Amino acid sequence: MVGQSWYGVVMAGGGGTRLWPSSRPGRPKQLMTVQGAKSLLTGAVDRAAALVGRSAGVVVVTRADQVEPARGHMPDLGDDQILAEPIGRNTAPCIGLSATVLLHRDPEAVIAVLPADHFIADVEGFVATCRAAMQEAETGGIVTVGIRPDHPETGYGYIEMGDVVNEARAVHHAVRFVEKPDLETARTYLASGRYLWNSGMFFMRADRILAEIRDHMPDLAQGLDRIAAGLDHGDGAYREALAQVYPDLEPVSIDYGVMEKVADMKVIPGQFGWNDVGSWAALEQIHDADSDGNISVGSTVTLDDHGCIVVSDDERPVAVLGVQDLVVVSSQAGVLVIPKSRVQEVRRIVAELKAAGKYEP
Repeated sequence: MVGQSWYGVVMAGGGGTRLWPSSRPGRPKQLMTVQGAKSLLTGAVDRAAALVGRSAGVVVVTRADQVEPARGHMPDLGDDQILAEPIGRNTAPCIGLSATVLLHRDPEAVIAVLPADHFIADVEGFVATCRAAMQEAETGGIVTVGIRPDHPETGYGYIEMGDVVNEARAVHHAVRFVEKPDLETARTYLASGRYLWNSGMFFMRADRILAEIRDHMPDLAQGLDRIAAGLDHGDGAYREALAQVYPDLEPVSIDYGVMEKVADMKVIPGQFGWNDVGSWAALEQIHDADSDGNISVGSTVTLDDHGCIVVSDDERPVAVLGVQDLVVVSSQAGVLVIPKSRVQEVRRIVAELKAAGKYEP
């Protein structure tokens, strides 16, 4: 059952470089389609709607320059369900803004913060886990969902689980957040059974997260107070305050700025086919490979290839012959050819293209 004051905040303001050339600021990752017909953003909005209801419960936060492109992926949402950031300032200001606006609308607001650029295979399992987190958050706690790891991943941060605090909802005390580990440490985490991947999803009352921001990020709290004062004086005053205040807010992640410092942080383990689509290699967990271990997306041909990921996201066919363990991506913005083992280095390519003046935003 959906709570009367439940809201799903979908964070959709990222620029995206790790999936270049398909993802870039003018066409960020959340607008990509990695499986089926839905974009990642459409899938995230649909999941939020399944959790909190669609008519008013879903709120999408995105940069002002991404509002119009995003609208095509969520045409049924009203203007009051889209919060436009003047400029991207990372997740702490994004969540603070969302909580400020929703608390103004509803003093009892309980919010689920959900990234827009993740892939979820088991939507029913996802909604059930998030519903338990929202019910726990209604009592005043701050809850995150951690993903049970199935391999020693070095590309994710982790959360250490402590004792069970609510057996019926599988809620544990969150002992600590830990940064991305090396391989040996990741193997230790996996073997212990106590560590979960950090999904970046959070569940809390709006007034509770704003109180935590006030305690741990006072400068951000002061800026949000000015935005809240604008809300008290109507839409025009709000927009003026937002334009004046938001660009000067320090860009800090909510994990670093707040969540790592919350004394009573809680975590629920989840297992619902989660993938943050953090690199081209993620397609191996989302798509079925052919008999030679190749993943093909779009208009592609693979001949005598093994273990390759080949993507065409425009109308041009891409043909690959006689190679192994490569990622080959063709997009309107460029062509990428890289060993699969080095896909995390795509950001180096983007940096080099920018330095050479050859990067198409």
